[in-house]
Amino acid sequence: MPDPRLPADSAPVPVPGPVCDLVFSAADGRRARMVSWRAYQVMAADVAAQIRAQHPGPLTLVGVLQGGWITAQSLADLLPGSLVLAAAARHHGGRTDGISLFAATDGLLTPAAPPAGQPVVVVDEVVDSGRTARYYLSQLAPYSPQLACLATSDRADPAPQFAARTMSDLPALVLPWRVLRDFDQTAACLLAAGPLTTKQIDERLRELGHDLGPDLLEPHLAELARRGRLHHRGFHWHRL
Repeated sequence: MPDPRLPADSAPVPVPGPVCDLVFSAADGRRARMVSWRAYQVMAADVAAQIRAQHPGPLTLVGVLQGGWITAQSLADLLPGSLVLAAAARHHGGRTDGISLFAATDGLLTPAAPPAGQPVVVVDEVVDSGRTARYYLSQLAPYSPQLACLATSDRADPAPQFAARTMSDLPALVLPWRVLRDFDQTAACLLAAGPLTTKQIDERLRELGHDLGPDLLEPHLAELARRGRLHHRGFHWHRL
């Protein structure tokens, strides 16, 4: 079902909700949505409950590196006894040539495989077109894997068996661990409702659960200004 908190169009208005779930939509290009830590935890719990209802025992969660692996570990906390493997595509001669599976042991990734007879669920952050998920599912076909994600498009092929959100107009999600990595989208989301000072941007991020501080934010904002994505006038940052 579409998320009722998302606006029907791309107007730059904040989505109503508790302060810890403040979400903003960018006005230009594809919409972007910031996901708070609390919202992420709620979505992960939803997906875990769906998986648990179908697979009450231990299973293998195969997380697509990088974000899918993070999500898989969150799901494993809610699915006791489950094994988490990381999956990465292999490249040879400029072509994708299969996948490699790894288990994390004492901080090291070592080659691993799902235990025989255990259900396998491929996990990614978001499934949009389904192209990436389709590839990983095909490579794991002998295990008859299912697919899980936090959010998916209703046009995804294949459609995930487990998802917290299914949307007809899937925005680009800025997940909690990608706030600085995807800072272009982060800034677009936060400034969609109007100009903010660096301190105010820091305060908005703290409301979303991120303790970054102005000293860390300032160089990221300056870099976006250098690239022509933001403008600094007076004490405020403006979107261009």
